[in-house]
Amino acid sequence: MGITADETSSGGTWRVRIRSSVGDVLGAGILLGSETVLTCAHVIPDDGLPVPATEVLVDLVEVPDAAPVPARVADGGWVPQRSDGCGDVALLRLDRPQPAEHAAPLYRLPPVLGRPVWMGGFPKGLDNGHYLRAKTAGRVGPRAEWVGLDPKSPRDVVRKGFSGAGVEDEATRHVIGMVVSRYDDPVGVPSAERLSVSYMIPVETIVRHLPVVHRWLRGDPGVDRPLVSRLTTGVQDIGFAQRLAVWLRREPLTGRPEIADVETVVIEDDDHARYEALSRAITLADRELSGGGPNEAVSAAPHGTVPPLGSVDLAIDVTGRTDTEVALRVADRMDLRSPGDTSPLSRVRANAVPLTIVAVGVDRARDPEALVGFMKLLADRGGRLMLVFRDPHSRGLRLAERLFRPEAARIDGWLDELAARVALAADREHEAAERGARRSSLSDAEDATALRINLTRLRSDPELRSHRIVAKLAAFEHTVRTVAERAEETLRVIEAQQPAVQELKWQLVSYTAMLGSKAESERAELIPLHRAAVRLLATVPCDLPEARRAVDRFVAAVHTPPEGEAP
Repeated sequence: MGITADETSSGGTWRVRIRSSVGDVLGAGILLGSETVLTCAHVIPDDGLPVPATEVLVDLVEVPDAAPVPARVADGGWVPQRSDGCGDVALLRLDRPQPAEHAAPLYRLPPVLGRPVWMGGFPKGLDNGHYLRAKTAGRVGPRAEWVGLDPKSPRDVVRKGFSGAGVEDEATRHVIGMVVSRYDDPVGVPSAERLSVSYMIPVETIVRHLPVVHRWLRGDPGVDRPLVSRLTTGVQDIGFAQRLAVWLRREPLTGRPEIADVETVVIEDDDHARYEALSRAITLADRELSGGGPNEAVSAAPHGTVPPLGSVDLAIDVTGRTDTEVALRVADRMDLRSPGDTSPLSRVRANAVPLTIVAVGVDRARDPEALVGFMKLLADRGGRLMLVFRDPHSRGLRLAERLFRPEAARIDGWLDELAARVALAADREHEAAERGARRSSLSDAEDATALRINLTRLRSDPELRSHRIVAKLAAFEHTVRTVAERAEETLRVIEAQQPAVQELKWQLVSYTAMLGSKAESERAELIPLHRAAVRLLATVPCDLPEARRAVDRFVAAVHTPPEGEAP
């Protein structure tokens, strides 16, 4: 594979099994250096202390004749899972150092969609280890700290005994993350439709929680140092910050490889507010940097200005650099390899590059036009690009606008497809409305009428033949998908609730018939309870728990005798 010896794992000897003092398997771990093990915090038994003092046993399962080593949580090595789901990492310190050659090759590698990985854990009945294969499936979870792992087969989903296991990149054999959890659809979901997914914490997120792990980490950081914000100032250009967040929040155009997903931005030298907004967005979007500054940087940020964690894979200051130097930065960031010619450009040409890249100072590169040409190569290899220019009149900017202008036929086809999807969303929305659904349950601010109006505006947009239309169409596509999905979900909920709602209505009708035997004063007390239950059952979708309580209150009141009368 062309991987040099010092870049591979040592036959997986870094994999460890963690057991309780009585021998029960608790989970897995990753050997770092000679006396440190990385694992999930929830693997360590809770002894009631702020930092567990429980001793566990660590087995180097891949090292012949290795004896179990006692270990405890290391000083400063405890980050339990927080209420928002973040964290859940821990470092253990071994009582006896082990040979350093067994340590894991931790590596910064963007967990891009579809990257093949494998992992080894210790499920019940397979205490000596079992291996699973999967593909990375994109960011999930609170602030996107976790990355999904789509199993190669239904049997390849992690289970108890895999927590803390290293996730190994299949191509490079580097450890790029750690298994943390799994998800299964409820039992009632048909087996053919049931979803089972595993999750990992990427290495860069682990380093953010446990900075000491830097000493065992390799691979280039995702953000060039000049672009890192200290996050100590507020957002001055809120509109621009929101524009950046929207672009970073957007899903890649995975279904449209023929359309380059490129955004051009101009930030002039004296526009410090806009430059700081860019630097801030990049820093907050990077897995390793976000969280390193004050928490107020996120909690006090203006609405819509915080991009998703992990939404920037690479941010480069290309000022003064050649296209070859930038190619080397990209190739090293993804650890790209190519057969034969190992030049940076060849490494990029020989591989997919599905990265979200921000390149700053394109018109200040050594040869701006050559660099723009390289950016076209990145876009052709699957990259999403934000190209930042400092001069609004630069030749590089004019070249980029020409080079990334989409074909008219592609855009027209996309618009026709969107029109069909708008019509389908309108049909589903109309069906939900006919079944009595509240409009607010379908959409917060959009409906089918608004979609049709906005589609008409897009067809006559002045930038229709510019590369800038791509961002507008992608954002509109997301809105159409959201409206359609909400309508579909409303219909599913209505269908699922129908038997329970009908049963409550029958119950209400049967007890309503008893009102005729009540005195007028009793009916006056019961009628408001009856109306409340009727109103809740008539709401679509129905708040079933609240409706059931309302019916129960009415039924109980019907059974309660008037004051002073014997039951």
